[in-house]
Amino acid sequence: MFNMQKIMDSYYKMDPSETDGEGRSYKLGTAADMVSKSFDSQLSKSMAQYQSGISQNLMKTQANLEMRNSSEARKQEFGYGMQSMAAQFEHQNNFANAQHGRDLGMLAATGQQDRKTIAAQGVEQRLGIIATGEQSRLNIGAQGQQDRLNIGAQGKEDRLNINAQGDVDVKKIGAQGDQDNRNITTQQVTQGVREKANIDAQGTQDRANITTQQQAQSDREIGNIQAQGEADQQNILTQQASQGAREQGNIRTQGSEDRQNIGAQGNKEVKVIGAQGDDNRKTMEKEDELTSKKATRQSARARSLARAF
Repeated sequence: MFNMQKIMDSYYKMDPSETDGEGRSYKLGTAADMVSKSFDSQLSKSMAQYQSGISQNLMKTQANLEMRNSSEARKQEFGYGMQSMAAQFEHQNNFANAQHGRDLGMLAATGQQDRKTIAAQGVEQRLGIIATGEQSRLNIGAQGQQDRLNIGAQGKEDRLNINAQGDVDVKKIGAQGDQDNRNITTQQVTQGVREKANIDAQGTQDRANITTQQQAQSDREIGNIQAQGEADQQNILTQQASQGAREQGNIRTQGSEDRQNIGAQGNKEVKVIGAQGDDNRKTMEKEDELTSKKATRQSARARSLARAF
């Protein structure tokens, strides 16, 4: 389109004489420009290699720091999780021990109160029996005294009758005392059996309640521990998945960036190599042209010398 090859051929073939200052300036300026560009190209290649080494060291350092930071973060998160689970277990264990102590204290207080109640009931029953016996003896004594007075007033005949009546009364009193003793004994035995049965039933019910409460407490604590463990496992899995996705994204982004940098560096080097090749070819063509002109001049001088001789 621009006929560059013809222009280049005419320019390279131009051989200004020593008096042609303008032509020599163009030729020397072109040569100086070619040397300067070649020098700049060499510097660019060296700088590109140096910058590539620095970039690689920076990427290695960045990857190392990211790996260290991620490892330290996961280590700290694991430590915090273990400390949290240990503290939760310690609190739950302390609560269970305190509840066990309270239950034992409640059982001890209940048993002590039951024993005091039974003891008070026994004291009251003994006092009632003593008072009943004392009153019966006073009644018997008063009745005997009255009978003796009546017997003395009625005379000998009456004394005989009174003696007979007294024997009957004594027998009746003895029978009544025996019956009262049997009734009191039966009442005490019945009361003791009933109270013992009540105490046994209360103890059985208390033990069943304690067992049920402890079982429910244990099931609830086990459920809480299992739920906490599942939640912790789910959190760890979610965290690891997020961490893995984030690290994979970083690796993909870094790889894409590295490929782009490598592609850009390769394109730049290709351009530099192409430019260097063009310069080398031009330099070689110019050298060939200069060599050819030199040979032509030498041949002309030789012919001139031959003609002179």
